[in-house]
Amino acid sequence: MTVPQRLALFGTSADPPTLAHAQIIRWLAQEDEFDQVLVWAADNPMKTGQTPLEHRMAMLERLVQELGEPKVRLVPELSHRFTRVSVARVKEQYPQATITLALGADLLPQLPRWHQAEELFPQVEVVIIPRTGYTLAPAALDWLHQHSPRVRIAPITVPDWSSRAFREGQCFEELSPGVQAYIREHGLYQEVQVPASSR
Repeated sequence: MTVPQRLALFGTSADPPTLAHAQIIRWLAQEDEFDQVLVWAADNPMKTGQTPLEHRMAMLERLVQELGEPKVRLVPELSHRFTRVSVARVKEQYPQATITLALGADLLPQLPRWHQAEELFPQVEVVIIPRTGYTLAPAALDWLHQHSPRVRIAPITVPDWSSRAFREGQCFEELSPGVQAYIREHGLYQEVQVPASSR
């Protein structure tokens, strides 16, 4: 069996994962450039009050199962609050792999402040996923070009479907049927009225 050498990584808070996350994962899976797409849910150190990680990982697993993309794997052991650690874990398993981080455009301004950012980004290529309502922050993009060996912009734009909007009681149609079902089964987001059936 050939060991994959071109890996796309997509870590997300997944609180809950939306159809925008699904669109990103599907695009990565259908890119010939990648042999495997590794995804996980993680604690974002810049966010507070997150749903327990075990539930977010399980919801993301439901989403991955619904997508049915053979190149996509949910890898819970990559989960860490710092992407630098997640990448180190990938490099331990695939020391010869080319690693590409998939990052939403909304994260661009934060990247220079990430934990050990100047050590992280020289080790990875980056693909930025445009998102409706967010510009490609020029200063942050310049910084990224200076630190990563390769930066590119994905030829897709995902809608501004946010997990936060769901938590605030909106956008039920922006969750997949499997994710909605998991939320009902486990009584998550009880301050939000989840529809009794999926669309």
